[in-house]
Amino acid sequence: MNIHVLDTRQLGHRGIVAATALETNAGLALFDTGPESTFDNVVVDLAQIGFNPTDVRHVFLSHIHFDHAGAAWRFAELGAMIYVHPRGAPHLIDPAKLVESAKRIFGNDMERLWGRIAPVAAERVRVLEDGDVVELAPFSIRAIATPGHASHHHVYHWNDCVFGGDVAGVRIGNGPPIPPFVPPELHVESWRESIAKIRALKPKQLYLPHFGRVEDDIDAHLDVMDEKVAHWSEWFREKIREGVSEQQLVPAFAEYEHVDLRKGGASEEDIAGYEAADPSYMAVPAALRYWKKFHPDATGASA
Repeated sequence: MNIHVLDTRQLGHRGIVAATALETNAGLALFDTGPESTFDNVVVDLAQIGFNPTDVRHVFLSHIHFDHAGAAWRFAELGAMIYVHPRGAPHLIDPAKLVESAKRIFGNDMERLWGRIAPVAAERVRVLEDGDVVELAPFSIRAIATPGHASHHHVYHWNDCVFGGDVAGVRIGNGPPIPPFVPPELHVESWRESIAKIRALKPKQLYLPHFGRVEDDIDAHLDVMDEKVAHWSEWFREKIREGVSEQQLVPAFAEYEHVDLRKGGASEEDIAGYEAADPSYMAVPAALRYWKKFHPDATGASA
């Protein structure tokens, strides 16, 4: 079984955003694509393993955030089928609302970060429900609904392998796995249930978009993830109770996260990589919305 981790080298950073390629008898399957701004880098990496972009016949998206799905339309135009969660499919076909929402976060950096956003033709989109299987001999690739990071998130399971998307964590360099808290769909209870789903699969190989194959004990990796989802959300709950403002939370959480990363073995270079892959400031509006919407009584906040 040939699996290749392709480094998209977003904004010139290595080891930050990956696409994962699986060789099948039905053509190359790509798990996530990276942003459109890195499409040419992925083409270079494909050539290094002996493939052309037209050899990518199947693209499995963990979710539709631009760092994971931004180049999907490029592969679709070359003939690939794009597989996605039912809640993500309409936004691939018509990305206008997604772009509008992203502009509120990224502003004038949209094109620099993500490149060109364009629709995927409806005939090239295949919706996968929870548990659906795509047969790509010799593999049966199963989609598993795993919300928490995003409500429209899938992981993909075949043989003893799992492509974990963002719900399985961000892990850069020698650092520990951390949960990418981002707005607007953070949901802690669902995330912990999703981690349990991955654990139940008993994978021997786990692949992450940020970044690559997990080289050590996968159960330990998932243990750390589950612990951090709980502890980080509790940290935010206490800060909200204390009346810390959103503006104050941004540097406070960055420091909290960086201390956590150093304790887990991350170097200063690794920490910069974590910030590139998963900016800490994005956790603040995500956590505030989660607590105020789902547990206002726990913080004294209004729903």
